[in-house]
Amino acid sequence: MRRMHNTLRATLLLAVAVFASSCDELDQPTSPEEATPADTPAPELAVSYSGIPFGPYGLYANTTEFEWGPQPFTSSLDNAGYPKAIVNRINAARQDRHRLVLAMTADRALYITNGRFDLAKWKSRLNTLNTATIRDAVAKGVADGTIVGNKLIDEPEIPSWGGVLTKPMIDQMAAYAKKIFPTLPMGITHGSNGFKWRSGERYKVLDWVGVQYVYNYNNGNVAGWRSEVLNFAQANHVTPMFALNILNGGVRDRSGAWDCPRTGGRGTISTFCRMTADQVQSYGRAIGTYGCALLMWRYDDAFMSKSANVTAFKSVASLLNSKPRRSCRRP
Repeated sequence: MRRMHNTLRATLLLAVAVFASSCDELDQPTSPEEATPADTPAPELAVSYSGIPFGPYGLYANTTEFEWGPQPFTSSLDNAGYPKAIVNRINAARQDRHRLVLAMTADRALYITNGRFDLAKWKSRLNTLNTATIRDAVAKGVADGTIVGNKLIDEPEIPSWGGVLTKPMIDQMAAYAKKIFPTLPMGITHGSNGFKWRSGERYKVLDWVGVQYVYNYNNGNVAGWRSEVLNFAQANHVTPMFALNILNGGVRDRSGAWDCPRTGGRGTISTFCRMTADQVQSYGRAIGTYGCALLMWRYDDAFMSKSANVTAFKSVASLLNSKPRRSCRRP
């Protein structure tokens, strides 16, 4: 381990999470320091990755250092929308043989005008990364496997986007981003049932879609949920990226006491509970090999340091590391 923060950062993350349940949209992944220079060239470092990437949201403590490990985690999803830090993040990940799911436009509040998603603001934010140095670093990161993909937006199905988002609009966003980063797989993330959003439309440009499982979606029938997601992915010609909501995705406690018996402990908001180590292991192994990556919402000091959970992470990582590397590009 390089760093473990059990104080202010964990408290702040928990405070943010009280406004979120099965989703990650209000969880602001690590925000690298703006003071980090962005003109460091990408090194000509030969790397070779195998296996399916696996890890949590928010694994980075700062631009180049991890909260944990990163072993047994081989990947993470973090905020990467900072021009003065993104190149250093990519270079550091390569040196650590760690793979990145970028979130170049992660800050939702920046793209709302009068309560509705503002595409022009979203494009303006992405344009801040349109420099020769950043384009080169991203292209090299994709080419050698350091970069898995980029998240364009989170949970378009939720009301706080103002009801203006559609699949054609998300395709438009993907096409716009691909003009800047033509080799970078573009995707979005959903809550556990978000893949049912606007089922009458189909994606035609988007590469991958991430979907996050929670026990209460169907009382723990993760294989049934997996089949639904795979059918959705096939119909939309996108590659699935699976995820587990480890902090709020266990069996909910509606007893009124909110003591979450026989679970992994209290979640981040009332009645929600954490997954058990057995659920992390069985669910992770059940879905991880079917997508281009397996993520978890989100990094949490207490959860990650619990010995039973560490054993579960290692079991999932061992399985995924034994599988062939898979692209997140549109099939």
